[in-house]
Amino acid sequence: MEPATVVYVADPDEAMTQALATLLGCYGITVHAVNRGAGLLDDLAGTSGDRRCLLLAESLPDVDGLALLARLRAVGHTFPVVILADRPGDALREAATRAGAADVVDRPLVAAYLFARLAELIPGSTSLPVVSPSTMELEDGTLVTLRMMRPEDADMEQAFVSSLSDRSRYMRFFSGLKQLPPFMLEELTNPRYPASYALIATIPADGGERQIGVARYAPTDQPGRAEFAVVVADEWQGRGIASQLMRGITVAASVAGLSQLEGLVLAENRSMLALAKHLGFNQESCPDDKALVRVVKSLGKAPD
Repeated sequence: MEPATVVYVADPDEAMTQALATLLGCYGITVHAVNRGAGLLDDLAGTSGDRRCLLLAESLPDVDGLALLARLRAVGHTFPVVILADRPGDALREAATRAGAADVVDRPLVAAYLFARLAELIPGSTSLPVVSPSTMELEDGTLVTLRMMRPEDADMEQAFVSSLSDRSRYMRFFSGLKQLPPFMLEELTNPRYPASYALIATIPADGGERQIGVARYAPTDQPGRAEFAVVVADEWQGRGIASQLMRGITVAASVAGLSQLEGLVLAENRSMLALAKHLGFNQESCPDDKALVRVVKSLGKAPD
């Protein structure tokens, strides 16, 4: 019998937790909510047969989130833990990584995804909270919206790919294609969470949106493993957008019960290799093709 996939949520925001339970319940994933650290430690006892992931608030009423994470690791729990924070900074990310977190993500990013996806699954629902898409502010004050990819984004995705430089397209697709063929465009704009997922970055343009980046993961032939890809428009590279996109798909993959993200990167793509290293990916040479580097990040040990 296959072990169950269970997502534990330790966060005081009950609306977000309930949305997560409703959404993942559609895919047979169980959500177990607690709002105090002591309750979490009790609930985790005797559940080692499940595939587990924990979304852990930076601060709970009775305990600091990182302190609780350290206690979990000390008693041998190795499942992936994602820290949720309202304004995560570099200091928190470094501390969380040292404590054993898979990553630190913006709580608004998670909430925006949850309620937008639920609105799609439950058309016409009036009971869902209204949550603005997550935004990140660049150093020059530009606000970039982060949201999940939707089928109606096909034209915007095609325009985005066409606008990339030849080099950026080659680094992403390993080919000289200038436009996505119809079958590929349909596949890329119709992610099927939890098996696949895509997060895009947009800015306002002509009364609508202009896509300036995207990160996604898709299933491989190995259970629990997914392949990722990320690309940002040339003029927007080097401004932290790719890092934020990658953090978004990392939490989505962790919640989906995946154990590993991996990708193939051209050895000459030094900026992508540097980003992967910064985000905790290990790098391996590809014995069959010296021009490629395989980057891998463990999201936890599943089952425990």
